[in-house]
Amino acid sequence: MAVPRKRLALVVQRYGEDVNGGAEVHARLLAEHLSTRHDIEVLTSCARDYVDWASVYPPGPTVVGGLRVIRFEHPRRNDIGRARVPLVHKLRFLLRHLPRQLSRHPLVSKPRGAAAYDGNDYLRRQGPHCPALMEFLDAAGQRYDAVIFFAALYEPTALGLQHWGARSILVPLLHDEKPMYLPVFHHVFRSAGALLFNTETERQLAHRLYGIDTGAAVVAGLGIDMRRPAAEEIAATLARHGLTPGYLVYVGRIEKAKGCDVLVAAFLAHLRRYPSARLVLVGKASWAVPPHPRIHCTGFATDADRDGLMAGAAALFIPSRFESLSLVLLEAMLMGIPVIANAECEVLAEHVRLSGAGLAYRGRRALTQAMATVTCLPADERERWRQHGMHYVSSRYEWARVLQVFDEAIARVSKSSAMAGTP
Repeated sequence: MAVPRKRLALVVQRYGEDVNGGAEVHARLLAEHLSTRHDIEVLTSCARDYVDWASVYPPGPTVVGGLRVIRFEHPRRNDIGRARVPLVHKLRFLLRHLPRQLSRHPLVSKPRGAAAYDGNDYLRRQGPHCPALMEFLDAAGQRYDAVIFFAALYEPTALGLQHWGARSILVPLLHDEKPMYLPVFHHVFRSAGALLFNTETERQLAHRLYGIDTGAAVVAGLGIDMRRPAAEEIAATLARHGLTPGYLVYVGRIEKAKGCDVLVAAFLAHLRRYPSARLVLVGKASWAVPPHPRIHCTGFATDADRDGLMAGAAALFIPSRFESLSLVLLEAMLMGIPVIANAECEVLAEHVRLSGAGLAYRGRRALTQAMATVTCLPADERERWRQHGMHYVSSRYEWARVLQVFDEAIARVSKSSAMAGTP
């Protein structure tokens, strides 16, 4: 049965084929797949980089990958003050693992109606602050049947949800990090007409933080349909970078917040026992990687280059403590590449545990040991990891199921908006 075609908007903090970031790639892939069955526009900022929110793209309508995109102006980061999480909420974050007598209560304080305490000031200063986007949404009551909001952390989603209410679908991409302990997120999560999570771990985290009933929320995830490059494509990519197969690889934003400083420190320790080892960092760097002849930084890579560099690796390393899905981990598994992931991130640890396709570690020393383990991994064990990873992704992350989940949510919130009227 054909799905009734709906008019949709997707709100996300950054959007573009040259934008580096898992959340933004996730949003772009979803928009492109939804466009085959719905009419969709993307509402976003003019920024390419979240570090400074500099306006690289001009405001107004444009086309990206065949989709209509409308960009809205915003100030650069810190132009309207530095974003700081109030101390009381930092302490709640730091003490979150301590036993609590009142464990049935949410970890995050309830809002008080004060912009500084609740976190509205933080959201505005963090960026991107796009007041014209909010005005556009307010005036677009008849333009869309539903609006999909990506990444609860950023103001366009956090504020836009509260403007749009029951007409909205939130894909929160929730991490257990300091800003998410701001009370404003009680309002954000309760404003959504539908909640679609990436993993069961993320859904449980939302309940712990805000005490919301996530029983009706659905784990949607993302479809993974990439193919492993052919042998000649891998060889050509490696030749362009002066590499031979068997290196360790990281793919993503190269910054301390992603754990890259710990990864490099662990690799330098690894070199003392395995001096021929090589670490390849694929992505744009906002952190000064210490120069070393055994560390190769590619800068921003095309999709084809990135896939070839992953396929030639002995293992993919994900040192981040904050992930809500990790698209690159799933892509590596589907290619048959072992993954070594930070167990401090519950989502990553769960992927590794359920798949049996790699290792999860805690701390820098354990990371160095994991590097040694994967370097010396017997061929039969490597093959088992390869098969386990491919099965895990292909059986759980297919687009047909993901799109069905979104279609059902779109139909549900569209019906509620038709009953309730326009905002």
